[in-house]
Amino acid sequence: MLGFGWLTLRQAQEALDNGRLEEAYRLLCQPDVQGHKGASPLIRQVAQGFLRRSEEHLAHKNIAAAWSDLQLAEKLGGSDSAAVAVRQRLIKVGLAEGQKLLEAGEPGRALEAIKHLHEETVPQADVQLMEEVTRGWIFARDLAGRGEFALAQETVDRIRALLLRPPAALERFRQDLKERRPAFGVLLVKLHQAVNEKRWQDVIALSDQALALAPQHGEARKARGRAWKAIEPAPKASPKVMEEAVPSGRFLLWVDGVGGFLVCLGSRITIGQAAPDAFVDVPLFADISRTHAAITRDADGYLLEAVRPLQVNGQPAEKSLLQPGDRVTLGHGCQFQFRQPVPVSASARLDFVSGHRLPVTVNGVLMMADTLVLGSGSQVHVLVPDMQKPVVLYRTKDALGLRGVGTLIVDGQTMEDRAMLGPTSYVRGDDFALAVEPVGARMGRS
Repeated sequence: MLGFGWLTLRQAQEALDNGRLEEAYRLLCQPDVQGHKGASPLIRQVAQGFLRRSEEHLAHKNIAAAWSDLQLAEKLGGSDSAAVAVRQRLIKVGLAEGQKLLEAGEPGRALEAIKHLHEETVPQADVQLMEEVTRGWIFARDLAGRGEFALAQETVDRIRALLLRPPAALERFRQDLKERRPAFGVLLVKLHQAVNEKRWQDVIALSDQALALAPQHGEARKARGRAWKAIEPAPKASPKVMEEAVPSGRFLLWVDGVGGFLVCLGSRITIGQAAPDAFVDVPLFADISRTHAAITRDADGYLLEAVRPLQVNGQPAEKSLLQPGDRVTLGHGCQFQFRQPVPVSASARLDFVSGHRLPVTVNGVLMMADTLVLGSGSQVHVLVPDMQKPVVLYRTKDALGLRGVGTLIVDGQTMEDRAMLGPTSYVRGDDFALAVEPVGARMGRS
């Protein structure tokens, strides 16, 4: 390559003149350019181009892109006062955004906002302090969700002592822990007694109350599962029939006066373009890839993984632990909102807010973990305005059940308070009616 450095420099200059900074950067990193007498001025120009573009990204609040361009500028030796100024502005913006999210009581999103500060090893005490507080807050929230209120309180007190002025949301969380801890202890004693005496109706009521305070408490979830199993009637369909009817792990739920929902039973779903040969759980008529993203539910929550470019709350992301209210954009315009409206349930809801639709017109997608709540309150997966009492769809190993209050007409048969549903069932109560059916070939993967 000796003697051809001038040609590479000419190509790099042409790329720079036409605004192709990444191409110019790649060419300037070629071995035949290293040490060439004409390289230094061009390297400075490309570094300045990255700095200018970083400032433009910063002005449009595209923080991830701004950091990326700053990195490239600094790799080219752009460590002058201009680069330092851009870095300081990015640090300031990151800290301000993190503080704003902490004030709003959203430590998970605050951690996302300052992740670039951590990745860039910014040597600032303020960044380290904010990260310690944010991680401690998330840890305390997870402990409370599992019912470990004493340790959660200790964690909050520790991070609170680090701050001169703790956020109001952290103070509210601390007070909430103090109130939930004794109430939860009383409920656990009552729950254990009810389980020992096999008072299964009481077990269901008490476990629901306990899970309202600590949604991830293992004992309460296990007790509720035992109670449902003990009092559930015989299933309408054998396990074999149920498996054959729902081979894709999905079914359609129709609620009179409300609309329809695609219910996904798997812990992992894929999202992509609706096409004749598509094999995704959520197919969409949209300008996205055949398999664009996946969402996996585990003990930590719902993890979004990008197969093709996407954004979370306007920021590019490859992996993101979704928080309630997050907006995910697939490609250039297909957007959905992630929600977990029921504290006692690990199930989630996806609402496509950009107007894109599935092959079957539905109101949303429900990722069903253990239960789905239908009712008129705010903490429901499906809002049914006229319902006086909520009803709950729940899963057993082999079938789908429903429980409510009062008389239920299930496929023409009268039942009280609860029933097991078949692959295709119609249920009517005093103030609601719903039906379930398999997805069918028109949704793919049938």
